[in-house]
Amino acid sequence: MRDPWARRAKETFAILTIGDAVIELVSPKEHSQLWEAGPEWGRRAARFFARNPNLMRLIGVGQLAFGLWLALRQYQED
Repeated sequence: MRDPWARRAKETFAILTIGDAVIELVSPKEHSQLWEAGPEWGRRAARFFARNPNLMRLIGVGQLAFGLWLALRQYQED
């Protein structure tokens, strides 16, 4: 049997990834603006995604697929 703590950590990461993806799909502009902080390159990236909400949604779809894939892997038998 695989290490249950490692599986739980991966599932927790998947849950966070899925939640972030849903926010990106529902409110891409607001989500990007929330992260407009830190160094200038980070603020520029946040502004870019706020100006391009459909790109942010596309990233969210990919992130959602990755999170679901990662979570479902934890339920497979060894």
